[in-house]
Amino acid sequence: MLDDRLYDEKELEKSWLISYSDLITLLFVIVIIIAATQMTKIQTQREAAKKEQAEQQANLKQVHESLDLLNLQKLELEREIHQLEGQKKLLAGEGEKNGAEEQEQAGLPKPPVGMPDTGERDMETLHTQLSSALAELNLDYEETEEGLRIRLPEKILFASGSADLEEQGKEVVGTVARVLQRYAYKVRIEGYTDDVPISHSPYKSNWELSSARAIAVMREMVDAYSLPASRFTVAGWGEYRPLVDNSNEENRARNRRVEVIILAEKE
Repeated sequence: MLDDRLYDEKELEKSWLISYSDLITLLFVIVIIIAATQMTKIQTQREAAKKEQAEQQANLKQVHESLDLLNLQKLELEREIHQLEGQKKLLAGEGEKNGAEEQEQAGLPKPPVGMPDTGERDMETLHTQLSSALAELNLDYEETEEGLRIRLPEKILFASGSADLEEQGKEVVGTVARVLQRYAYKVRIEGYTDDVPISHSPYKSNWELSSARAIAVMREMVDAYSLPASRFTVAGWGEYRPLVDNSNEENRARNRRVEVIILAEKE
């Protein structure tokens, strides 16, 4: 009997180990279940994030394609406008010629020879004022059949790959805008780049960058100097109309520019 009691007591002493082992096993199973649940949740979230990223990329691509189409349509409209303006000038020239003939037939006096009309005098005055201001800034400009063409180099307007005007650029644009405030001539702003493929920039191509820079110059004139937006047309030519060949860095720097063309036509 004594031996049996000793055996039962030893078995009782070991029984807590069995319960402890069962508890540890249960906890381990619970941890595995929780970990599996979390892994499934993380995988689901990762797949959702990938799906959302793919949708955003698709939407961004669609936006770029729409922007390209709009810019192409804009350029096409500008070409048509220039053609219509040319036809208008031609018709106006014929009308003036016919009016002069009628005046001569009616015996009316002709205007004094060599005396410019008001529009010509305004344009000459504008040229003089701008020439003086641009000479102080050491900026390049030329008189063309269309009007006065002002070349603003990238280095004074923008940082590389950017379409945000620098402070110096705003001052230069302001110099031109303050003269334009006194006259009602129409203005065309054109952006140009070199032929180096664009990188480290939010813009997809040189063409888009040149368009954005031309718009930035126009915006500065409209927003900061209250010039009517209806006076402006904007174009971006990218690398397709260089001043010089892109054979070296100096030439490429000359090609990176924004040109402001003050047209010989009032609004």
